[in-house]
Amino acid sequence: MKTRLSELTLADFIEMECGNLEVLKGRHEVVPRERLVKARYDISNEFQYIASPSSFKSMVIGRGKKTKLRVKVMFFSALKALVEMSALDDVRSLLTAYGIDCSGFDDARLTAEVNQQLNAATFDLKRMGIDGKDESVTTPDEVRKCYEGMVADLMIANKMSIDIDTIRASVFASMIHKANEIAKALAAKTKKVNKK
Repeated sequence: MKTRLSELTLADFIEMECGNLEVLKGRHEVVPRERLVKARYDISNEFQYIASPSSFKSMVIGRGKKTKLRVKVMFFSALKALVEMSALDDVRSLLTAYGIDCSGFDDARLTAEVNQQLNAATFDLKRMGIDGKDESVTTPDEVRKCYEGMVADLMIANKMSIDIDTIRASVFASMIHKANEIAKALAAKTKKVNKK
């Protein structure tokens, strides 16, 4: 039985997140459902911890995360509307004020950043569920769409191809983490330059 994130491809991980626990079993392996559910929980937490350690800590602490995500979803939804209205200079200034340095972004990279941030916030908010406890509130199609959006955003931002059938879920989580670190570093650099 697979119990670690590194044992799953991204495609298998997405299937697991959609509720297909069969991807955790070995060939001809019989595993009690309780063990599969626990493995899914542990693997999902491992992905979250790798992709966004600070977000994972907030999830464990649970203070105000849902409110922050709602605000983030509204903010990036508004930015997406501005992108669709071709108000890209406004989007750049708002992203900069938010803490993301996008001065070197071309229009496609800017659009990808807004979409990536919106998809991630929307996905995290939906996973929290109405009472903040139930992670199964999203439909499999919504989960797939969210991960497809994240893959597409990373491919555009990094100008590379990602094959979900071969890339390990742990590697993909690390890529998300690295993209977030770069965005934070650029934001810190921008704040430092603006203070001078």
